[in-house]
Amino acid sequence: MKILLIAPPVFDFYFTTHRMEPLGLLYIREALEKAGHDVTLYDAAFSGKVKRVATPPEFAYLDKFYEEDASPFSLHSGYKRLGGSFQKILDFIAKNDFDLIALSSLFSPYHPDVELLAVEIKKVTETPVCIGGTAVNAQKKKIAETTNADYLNCGNGAVTLPCLADAMSGKIGFEEVPGLIYRKEGEIIFNEPSLEPAWCGGLIPKREKLRWFRKKMIAKIIFSAGCRNRCAFCSIHRDNRLAFRDIPHIKAELEYLLSIGAEVVDIEDDDIFSNGEYTSQILDILEEMHSRGLCFTAMNGLTARNILPFAERLVPAGFVKLDLSLVSAEKGVAKGLHRPHGIAEIEEIIRRTEGKTEIEVFLIPGLPGTELVDTCSTLLHLNKLGVKGGLSPLYLVPGVPMFEEMGIPENVRLCRGSALYPFDDEKRADVASLLKISRFLNYSLEHKNDENYPEILNYFNESIRRKRWFRLGKDGIWRDSFGFTENFEL
Repeated sequence: MKILLIAPPVFDFYFTTHRMEPLGLLYIREALEKAGHDVTLYDAAFSGKVKRVATPPEFAYLDKFYEEDASPFSLHSGYKRLGGSFQKILDFIAKNDFDLIALSSLFSPYHPDVELLAVEIKKVTETPVCIGGTAVNAQKKKIAETTNADYLNCGNGAVTLPCLADAMSGKIGFEEVPGLIYRKEGEIIFNEPSLEPAWCGGLIPKREKLRWFRKKMIAKIIFSAGCRNRCAFCSIHRDNRLAFRDIPHIKAELEYLLSIGAEVVDIEDDDIFSNGEYTSQILDILEEMHSRGLCFTAMNGLTARNILPFAERLVPAGFVKLDLSLVSAEKGVAKGLHRPHGIAEIEEIIRRTEGKTEIEVFLIPGLPGTELVDTCSTLLHLNKLGVKGGLSPLYLVPGVPMFEEMGIPENVRLCRGSALYPFDDEKRADVASLLKISRFLNYSLEHKNDENYPEILNYFNESIRRKRWFRLGKDGIWRDSFGFTENFEL
């Protein structure tokens, strides 16, 4: 069969382009080709092109936060599309003859856009359309009732899609396709998903295109699936069982990535280095591959408890940046959320890596039980330690009990972090202000000797004093921006 896999363009206020390699679709393509199919992968976001598009009316309340601002403590400005347009995708489909079209839908807030693309595809072709990904896993019953697709895939697409192709060819029944959601005589059928990890069957996804990270070519990899932790705000332990790849299999993929010109490999595991003996063997391989030119990151987040026993080995293993997931430094909050570590472990990692690699510590402001002033204090503490503080505003994940109790909005677009949805107007301004504070503190770590730093510092301090932000226009004039109520002490 001729099969088209599509990683759709993404619509939001900001993007992390170097993390958008469609690794799941690459695994699916490998599985389909192994089964003898002719597969095309259309990676809409690969170009990296960003185009300003109309802001959806449901985000109008964000205009006062996401305005034009040239200062180092600016937030995002304008709603954008990352990647090619729907029309380009439709033109590509019209010029070819496919037997199946599969769309990736990885995050619930972006799923409405995937559904819109499916509608447009159905206008130009009668080819069956399948949508799969974690967004489907999170709300499979709701999506199944409203989707424009012919099929949905819940679970491992590298197992489902080859079986779906067999079912469409009449080789097996649709009821035999793991994870398939489809309609039969008006009834929605939910087949049990496969629990096999993406790499089952010895798959190593081939790459024709690599993205860029700090002027180096980057590729993603996974060593394990699932997570042993049970953090209250996370869905990973719900959707994936814990599994580890064979060491030789990992080594083979790293060899392959090195051979095609990758310079940085981002390890996307959700619970990287959670097994001590396994970690020691992995680090042996990473040290060898680093000696041959590879460097490593783990942008999905490292758990401090996991890496603390190996802190001295991370730099020799080639880690150019450590993204540490703290969430909250407040012990009571961390315990209530089932977080496995606190600030003490992170301070120890900072001490033991001796400033030889970049460190950024990530917090989630606005979690139930947290106070924004305490988050601000943690940011200041990290700044004094010489490390960056990254903020991920609270976003709602459908299907996670904590968030379901808070109330998932009917319009799931509002679930993204950039929407600042879970807060009332007053607290929303305070969370946005905390984001600006973190931006300035991170800027200050590297730019205190810049000639314009005193002016920027003055306007920042004055903003905090009067509880109303200044913004810098393109004409070089400072003007008033939005106000806030929290007493941030800096």
